[in-house]
Amino acid sequence: MSRNQSIPFDTAHTLRRLGIKRGARLLVHSSLKLLGWVEGGADAVIDAILGTVEESGTVMMPAFTFPPVEVFDPANTPTTMGAISEAFRKRPDVTRSVHPTHSVSVWGAEKDRLAAGHETATALGIGSPVHLILDEGGDIILLGVGHWANSAVHVAEAIARVPYLDIPYSDQYARPLRARLSDGSIREFEPKENPGCSINFTAVEQPLKQHGFIAYHREGNVLAQRISGRGLLEVLPRMLSSNPLFLLCSWDLCPFCPNVKSSYKNTQ
Repeated sequence: MSRNQSIPFDTAHTLRRLGIKRGARLLVHSSLKLLGWVEGGADAVIDAILGTVEESGTVMMPAFTFPPVEVFDPANTPTTMGAISEAFRKRPDVTRSVHPTHSVSVWGAEKDRLAAGHETATALGIGSPVHLILDEGGDIILLGVGHWANSAVHVAEAIARVPYLDIPYSDQYARPLRARLSDGSIREFEPKENPGCSINFTAVEQPLKQHGFIAYHREGNVLAQRISGRGLLEVLPRMLSSNPLFLLCSWDLCPFCPNVKSSYKNTQ
């Protein structure tokens, strides 16, 4: 029997070992399935995170919706980001931003400010909630997942103005998308800077590690990471400016990267 199966994953202990303290600002990506046995399930993971940062802290989680629904409703549309993110979204003291595909859920004293304005910002670009929490000193926490789940990397793409920012990920994202605002009205979102492929985001780990911007803790079979948000915003845009296609994958069946590479070559 593996360590994951015999002893439950201890979220609070893992966060402490990563150096997370009271008042921290965290962007959390996680997978309950990849954490193995967690006594108390998704809610226990969330309680441990909130208990670690306490009321002076801030916790943000992705509440993305893939594929797009006909009309995104922040109060009722479930997230497709897994059990922990969905349980977090449903909590009464959590605020969800308004974006038809890339909304986020936020807890803490700064929740309303960080979530506000997403309907007029890009999904994960400059001025988005994810950009704000990183720029204000927040850290990225990966619990059981790798950098392929690190949505913060898309912010670096936007800052570097990579040449594929306005290429839709697929045909589903090439049409206007709709979301319901707090007053009940429907807003139409024109596709702009829709995030693309993240398969090759694992390529960011080594440069971030070399600069000292990643801390690790292994709990049994589970590897957890803490990444400096400001460090990511410092290193990755600079790398992308010198090599704009650095993050594109080489998977032939990818609906995005082969098209981008082909288009980019044709403009050279």
